[in-house]
Amino acid sequence: MEYIIGVDLGTSAVKAAFFDVEGQTVAEASRTMNIHYPGPGCAEQDPGEYLAAVKETIREIIEKSQTSPSSVAAVGFTGQMAGAMGIDRNGSPVTPWYPSALDTRYQPYLDQMDENSQKRLVELNGAMPFAAPRMLWWKEHCGEVFKQVRKVAILSNFVAAALAGLKAEEAYIDPSYLTYFGLGNTAERCWSDELIDLFEINKDLLPRVIPAATIIGKLSRDTAPECGLLPGTPLVAGSGDQVAGAMGAGIVKEGQLLDVAGTFSTLITCIDSYLPDPGFNMLQPMAGPVSESHWYSMMYIGGGGLTHRWFCDEFGPGPAVENDNFNNIYERLDSMAASVAPGSDGLLFVPHLAGRSCPPDRSVRGTWIGFTWTHKKKHFYRALLESIAYDFAQVLSVIRHYLPEQRFSEVRVIGGGADSQLWNSIKSDVLGLPYKRLHRKDSAALGSAIIAGHAVGLFPDMKALNFSKTDDCTGPDSTRHAIYEKYAAAYAKAFDQLHDTYMSLAALREEIVD
Repeated sequence: MEYIIGVDLGTSAVKAAFFDVEGQTVAEASRTMNIHYPGPGCAEQDPGEYLAAVKETIREIIEKSQTSPSSVAAVGFTGQMAGAMGIDRNGSPVTPWYPSALDTRYQPYLDQMDENSQKRLVELNGAMPFAAPRMLWWKEHCGEVFKQVRKVAILSNFVAAALAGLKAEEAYIDPSYLTYFGLGNTAERCWSDELIDLFEINKDLLPRVIPAATIIGKLSRDTAPECGLLPGTPLVAGSGDQVAGAMGAGIVKEGQLLDVAGTFSTLITCIDSYLPDPGFNMLQPMAGPVSESHWYSMMYIGGGGLTHRWFCDEFGPGPAVENDNFNNIYERLDSMAASVAPGSDGLLFVPHLAGRSCPPDRSVRGTWIGFTWTHKKKHFYRALLESIAYDFAQVLSVIRHYLPEQRFSEVRVIGGGADSQLWNSIKSDVLGLPYKRLHRKDSAALGSAIIAGHAVGLFPDMKALNFSKTDDCTGPDSTRHAIYEKYAAAYAKAFDQLHDTYMSLAALREEIVD
């Protein structure tokens, strides 16, 4: 039997999984990744640490699986989509990996790009960028380092290239990453000469654009022993983590919806054409790997899952009492919040603690609206859960605006938050659609393995695969949905009413810093 390995390079962890040709997980391993904060607004991760973690996790799953390395048909890669790093002519790191959602030093250059060319950026590129303004920041603030950069790389692509021993001139990028790079003609799945010239970027620094299911090289003799694999094992480009996660969740046909209840709360739909959103600026299109007409449209809440964890850390129910029958703090909070009526007795929460991403608005912050002396901890927690659902309701209305004939039948949900039956029920009631939880947690790694399997001929038709089964189905309840429609409308209106307040507070924060 042949097997495929999928590797997922996330912000907080590297995960490797070993799959058979039926999509069953044979073995998996992970390593926690460090984030370094050298100063205010600074966040960096070590590419070498990621490379070492990938080698370790691959070797671990080979040992756990007790199978011969010769049975591994290919290794596929996926990872963070919104960062950037520089490599020298030998393919070695010149800079750290900057996880751009956390490292904000590039922000003034993004503001300049936004001010001068927002409409064109959204039309051509699909979303506001991360890597391009980072390059402008390097050029101005890191002159000597910038001189050493031969290519700008994406983290997972750097790791795969390092395992294959590729030089800088062979650096690559899959079309799914173009959306967040900032210099792409995303609709054509290539670089945009118009944007490159507009922002005065040296095109020679950009990697070649190749399809996700491309064998980029083979495991080198130097790195193979460290991975526990044979030299010559095919290494496949893969795609960005959100695209790979959707693939692994079986979201490959138009109209399917996926809720990623993770660090970034995300709602994704599959479509059959490029769909920019210059009007609402909420949807972000990403190229899918199945065909030239395979696309995803996505909205995300930056740090949505972090906000969830922040509440639990700061306002959780306290130490567990003996025999309380709850496995963790989230279960205990869910139990408390389940007794609260839909709408949390008139309490709204804005979950954008570090600014809004879709549409982009850096001034927005977390906000509680409408609380009284009668509101308890359980109300605040339920309002937090409801707020993510209200954001999803907004983006679903935008999707329906662009695709009025499309009918949506269900939402699949993955990620750590998928384990919350209460949260699934709330989101189902708000959206008016059934929620189906997937039984697996490794959808991004599985997606990268599917793409790798296709590259070596194991899966001729990726669209026909159905490796992800649902565990259960939740809602919706028509009475609760009618109530939530009114609250979702109030939530949407709150952003317009609070805009000037957010701007005033942002100006005060900057004044104090200066």
